[in-house]
Amino acid sequence: METLLNLFPSTLSPDVNVRRASELELRRMEGQPGMLAASFQILTSDQVDMAVRQAAAIYVKNRIARAWDSTPNRLGGTAPIPEDDRAAVRGSILSTIAVVPTALRVHIASSIHSIARYDFPEQWPTLLDEINKLLASAQEADIYAGVRALLETVRSFRFADSDTKLEQVVTATFPQLLTTTKALMDSPQSQLPAVGEIVYYALKTYKTSMVITLTQHQQSQDSIVPWGTVLLRVAQKELDDAALASDPEAREATSWWKAKKWAFFSLNKLFSRYGIPSQLAPGMRSYKAFAETFLNSFAPEILKAYLQICEAALTQQQWLSRPVTRYMILFFQECIKPKSIWMQLRPHMRQLIESFVYPRMCFSDEDEELWELDPIDFVRASADPHEDVGTVASAASVLLYTAVSKRTKSMFEPTLEFITSVLNAYPDQCTPRQFDGALKMCIAICQVMVNQEQVKDKLDAFFMQHVLPSLKSPHAHLRLRACACVQTFDQAGMKWHTNEALEAAFRGVMDCIMDSEVPVRVQAAEAIGELIAHDEVHNAMAPNAGRLMQELLKLSDDTDLDVLMATQEKIVNNFAEELLPFSVQLVQQMASSYMRLVQENMASGDGDADGEGIRAFGMDQGEEDKYFAALGCLSTMYQMVTTAESRPEILAELENVLLPVVAFTLESETIDLYDDCFQLTDILTYYQKRISPGMWGIFALMYKSFKGSGIDYLSEMIGTFDNCASYGTEFLQQNAEYRNMLLDIFSTAMTSDQLGASDRIAACQLGEVILLLLKGYVDDAVPGIITTLLPLIESKNDDVSANLRKWCIMVVLEAIYYNPTLALEVLEAHGATSAFFTQALLKLRKFNRVHECKVTIVSLLSILSLDPNAVPEAVKTGYAHLLTALVNQLKLLPTLVAQRNELQKQLDEGFEDEDEDDLAEVGDFDDDVDVQDDENNYLELLAHEAAQLRSKIANLNEGEDDEDDFDDLADLEGDDLIYESPLENVPVYEPFRTVVGQLQTQHATLFQSLTDGFSEDQKQQFQQVYALQDSQATGLGKPEGQA
Repeated sequence: METLLNLFPSTLSPDVNVRRASELELRRMEGQPGMLAASFQILTSDQVDMAVRQAAAIYVKNRIARAWDSTPNRLGGTAPIPEDDRAAVRGSILSTIAVVPTALRVHIASSIHSIARYDFPEQWPTLLDEINKLLASAQEADIYAGVRALLETVRSFRFADSDTKLEQVVTATFPQLLTTTKALMDSPQSQLPAVGEIVYYALKTYKTSMVITLTQHQQSQDSIVPWGTVLLRVAQKELDDAALASDPEAREATSWWKAKKWAFFSLNKLFSRYGIPSQLAPGMRSYKAFAETFLNSFAPEILKAYLQICEAALTQQQWLSRPVTRYMILFFQECIKPKSIWMQLRPHMRQLIESFVYPRMCFSDEDEELWELDPIDFVRASADPHEDVGTVASAASVLLYTAVSKRTKSMFEPTLEFITSVLNAYPDQCTPRQFDGALKMCIAICQVMVNQEQVKDKLDAFFMQHVLPSLKSPHAHLRLRACACVQTFDQAGMKWHTNEALEAAFRGVMDCIMDSEVPVRVQAAEAIGELIAHDEVHNAMAPNAGRLMQELLKLSDDTDLDVLMATQEKIVNNFAEELLPFSVQLVQQMASSYMRLVQENMASGDGDADGEGIRAFGMDQGEEDKYFAALGCLSTMYQMVTTAESRPEILAELENVLLPVVAFTLESETIDLYDDCFQLTDILTYYQKRISPGMWGIFALMYKSFKGSGIDYLSEMIGTFDNCASYGTEFLQQNAEYRNMLLDIFSTAMTSDQLGASDRIAACQLGEVILLLLKGYVDDAVPGIITTLLPLIESKNDDVSANLRKWCIMVVLEAIYYNPTLALEVLEAHGATSAFFTQALLKLRKFNRVHECKVTIVSLLSILSLDPNAVPEAVKTGYAHLLTALVNQLKLLPTLVAQRNELQKQLDEGFEDEDEDDLAEVGDFDDDVDVQDDENNYLELLAHEAAQLRSKIANLNEGEDDEDDFDDLADLEGDDLIYESPLENVPVYEPFRTVVGQLQTQHATLFQSLTDGFSEDQKQQFQQVYALQDSQATGLGKPEGQA
């Protein structure tokens, strides 16, 4: 005990060395019996300093989380917790929560989650009885301990595959939890924060219990009626606002407002997930009876209560927190879908929109404060859907859109009338903020406005009157909102019927790109990204495309925001020719920004977190903007390279700018950006069809990275490695060091425990390039390559997929083509000749690409060209099968080539454009029918596909053929169009005639015996294949396509 009392304070030392030494000593001791129990005694003792108790509590929480699951694969190197300590903890942990100070409770309570998950009910059968006893206590501390313990127990089983344990927990404890909660609500002290705290945890427990499933107990009338009543009581409970903090955030954090939050959440969840029959997701049809009862009996009462609360808020009788306001709005949104509740909500909907929704969409004091304090953060909050999705304004927009789009006949015209009345009242009878809210309402329903017959042809005039003048407003937030209107309406498919309106929009947005306010400039940039799709705007922009791109890059550099990436890429794609003269300058600018972003990340100390030099952006420390901005730089630089595909002199200059970027990323081991960097090296090497000295330097850095921190990025590196071998063959032939790097990459990838099947397939792709392009230069490596592949070919383990096995067979066939005598000797040395060819010939029906077919042909030709007396007996006895397979592949090849050419033709011609009038159809529903949500249709589709997949997987156990059929999905890649085969220009029909001629003249008896076994069909096929010419059958000399 004394040792622990000395160690625990040291774990909080500011000196990292002292702290680590103390933690290591604790780790060393923790396997000793009584260690955990003694730690518990320390944290419960009033005689011990609070800081020491805090350290002990943290240690106990972490120790239990790490080691309570005693299975070896979970423990790893952690010492198991002795059974006596486990029993001591189970016996005291609930009472400990009741007696320790509040600061320690959270650590102890969270430990119950781990213990209950593994010990209930077998090792802890009394848990629920202990919880019920605490809940029934008259002591506030005991009740708190019981509620916290129940919450953690429910958390343990909320995501379980089977809900039997959750059903057991809920059935046994929720009646007492309900009784306790009702008693607290009825007590004279119900307004006290401590009572609110317990009610908060009680409702959080209820909320947690129905995340995935609603237990049978909770569906029963005996449960749902009283629980629903309690939830509504909490939601409607009047609080003494005078006794609460004046600051809204502080008030929201008080116990009763937190309890209200979970009351509203739970009522919403019961309704939206379990209580609407027409909206039940696939797999939830068992809730239909409950849903019908809830919809008819409970939902109307909830709606009535919510409307009363709204009315009180509108008349200033009640303050509402933001979470509560949001949950009410989300409930109203769900009420739009079922016809029975919609009919009850409809009479109130117009007032809700005008008085409750609209004010929350106007530019607020909080918006203005954030804009002035940090305009970049304002842009981030506005542009990031994850930032915006939880806001009241976002919920209000979604409710408005749902009402207008799903109940268009009832809601569109009244809503548009209200919006128009606000817009017409500006500026005499309407403030800029109110005008902003009306424009934001337009943005929310823009898709409906664009598709409505009575409105869509009048949008030009609407914009000229209300929107476009605001592009020159003295109020910055109105300029921003006008730009947002231009962007969203144009994106939604708005038709600009007059050049005057389109030109005014274009000129106004371009002026806003030079605005003094950053949020306005960013929004204007996004708007121009949409407008350039119009020919008139495109033609007007073309002479200034370079200048616009420089402005966008400067704005990106000033803000470190990635929201401009989409516009930058649109500019590059739409003005490729115009930007070419500026491409090197623009890429230099982006490269400079990229280097700055990575260097700032390094300087911040977020990298090197693992102590091994590997750097990653700190996503939880405000560095995510820099990360996405760096990605944006790489993406736009990639786009710039694609525009210079046919300009080798520009590509060479771009490479000189980009290689230092890639080198810096590799040398600093900024692995988060490896993927996009390797896309740059891939496209540079492919487009130039040559490997510069600088690129060979990058190759060496990539090899070094692969052998270290970048080993997981082989699949991303493989394109560059392949191109270096394909276009740098002469260099590799003269440079053994680089050849050995390639061979080591193959060997490491095929054997490393860190890599999986997809990486081994990538290694096989590299192996085939080595064997096909470096013929005669890697003889010493051939035995090692085959020896590495044979175990995977012969393996029956599940981790060797049919696709990986096929690739391994292909590489061995390529080794045979490389040097048939050597390859056969290796197979014989392993006693694998007969087994290999049996497997290979069975797999031929899966070789359905042109390249795969040619690999088979050239390897079989290589074998048949050998002196029959010099080949292994296993090969000699199988000559008939080899010859038959060769003829079949030669017959198949023209068909595969024709299929490839047809596919290429279809791609070249492109696909027919979809009718623009089909853009985002609005699904209007009559008031007397349920709304059929598209989301439910999507879920039905997913469920259907999942069932098919499960059926397919179930068939895998029936045999090898089923596995192959399933794995064919991986072969439907169309990569004959994206792969330049080294065998593309290798003739096969003339060599076939040569081999046949040799057999006929030099081994006539053998040839006669082979052909005598042919059927009439096989003889006919043989003659047809014998007559084929390479130029006619395969279009020899045609380019294969693109890599």
